[in-house]
Formats: sequence, structure tokens, C-alpha cells
Amino acid sequence: MPPANLRTRVKTSPWLRRLLPTRLVFKMAVRRGRARWEQSPEDRENAVAAMETIVAGTPRAHELIELARAHLIEGVVDQALFWQPWRKLSLDAQSMARLHDALGQGRGVLLSLTHTGQYHRATTSGFWSVERVAYVIVGRSFFEKPTAGYAGRYLARWRKLLQSPLVPSDGSFPVLQALLERGEIVLLHFDRPGPHETRFLGKTATLADGTARLALQTNALVLPIRARRLGYRGRLDVGAPLDPQDFAGVDELHNRLASLHEAWILEYPQSMRDPRSFGWGEWATAESWIRPKSAGRPA
Repeated sequence: MPPANLRTRVKTSPWLRRLLPTRLVFKMAVRRGRARWEQSPEDRENAVAAMETIVAGTPRAHELIELARAHLIEGVVDQALFWQPWRKLSLDAQSMARLHDALGQGRGVLLSLTHTGQYHRATTSGFWSVERVAYVIVGRSFFEKPTAGYAGRYLARWRKLLQSPLVPSDGSFPVLQALLERGEIVLLHFDRPGPHETRFLGKTATLADGTARLALQTNALVLPIRARRLGYRGRLDVGAPLDPQDFAGVDELHNRLASLHEAWILEYPQSMRDPRSFGWGEWATAESWIRPKSAGRPA
């Protein structure tokens, strides 16, 4: 853990957090989130702006203020639970059957998820109740030395808990192709910036299409997944597998994934991370998510 002031060290101490009942931590976080909505105009403004980039143009746009309040509370809860001991994500019978069936076919498997819910827990296969490991693609900033303070300690804890082998995103396509061709599991975030113009969340978005391209080139199954919060516990949902042989090409498979993830996001839009914070920056707006090529690759 990098250095930090006393208050931050206490707040982020895994040893001290193990002494606190998670149920109590959850209830206290909900109260803090509600208080911040009532007392902080800056936090309210940021929450409204974040939710507007997500729900504008969708059937839930009219719920903006309610969802913004829920989004602010969700962020406080998520931060609090991050420092508690991580438990295995539960799976219902259907999700468990889909996961085991896909992993038992002897083919590569591409797990496709977005930055919604407890996505950080979905990146580590040790929390899905299966023995296989998944290769996780991460940006270059994940390998940088953690800075002093809260953000650096957050990154250090995530690295420690992550039980999956990491693949740097820069130039990763041939590496991932080789892994899938030998039957491995690869996890990719669908909602990262890229070149593929897509209709997503009621707006035009330029998204990465590596999942669809890899699936078609390696004949790997695609499994949409999401990790959502149920109270203070976590649940992993596994969607129906997508077989690339059932699709005419990259566009069709990519668009199907966009539709599936959009439907999941709109069930709990308040649990999606602000897209401006995971690679989109100022390019994510209520009108579109279009990151110009001149902006370079996100970290």
C-alpha cells in the first residue's frame, strides 16, 4: 500500500475493515450517500451530468434526477464495499449452467462486460465459483506505480485481489487470438472507446469491436456477463452464449452485443460508472460518445 494520511490509512486498512460487519458498512454508506445528495450541490451536479451521459436518448431519460440521486448513493456504497472482504459472487442455476456449458466445449470463451455494477469483482475468476482463470485486458495505467493517497491505495488493493493473469491492451490482439485458439478464457470490456460506430444507449458511440472480431477469427463463444449488487452481496449474471457461426460478420455480432449490454445497463443505469472516467473523458456527452482518433488510445 502506498503512503497516505492517517484518515485515509484507517479508511483503507484491510485489517481494520475485516473487523467491521459488511451489513453495517453498507447501511452507513447508504446514509452517507443520501446526505451528500442533500448537502452537496457539487456532488448533485456531477451525478446529474454522469447520468445524463448514460440515459439521455433512452426510455429512462425522464427519470434523470431520480437516477442521478441513486447513482450518487451507489457510488458511495460501491467505494465502501470495495474495502470490505470480497466474497464469491453468487450465480443462479441458469447462469451457472451457461457458464459451465460454455467452458466445457473445448473452445475459447470471450467474456463481455461493461463498467456497470460490481464490474471490478467480475474481473477476477476467483470470485465466480469456477476453477478456470480468465485473462484480463487492462490499460497501461494499471501497471503504473500507485501514487500516494486514496487513488493509489485503491489501485494497489485491486491489483492484490485480482487473481487473473493480465494482458496489456496495447497491441494485444494477436496475443488474445493465440489464447483463444488454445481454448483459454479472455475478458474484455465492451464499452471502451474504439473505431466502430454503434447505436448504444440511445446515441451514437464509437466503441471497441475487438470482442466480435476475435470471436469470428477464433470461433470463440461470447458470454455476456455482469456483476450486480444485491444488498451488500454480489451476483454474477451470465447471458445466453453467442456463437460467432450464427452471425454474418463483425457488424452483426457487435450490434447484438450492444443491444444485450444496453438492455442490462438500463435495468440499473444508476450502477454504471461515469463513462467520462474510464477512457471517454469529455467525449462522452448526452448527445454522443465519440472519441476522435486524434485523442489517442485511452490509458
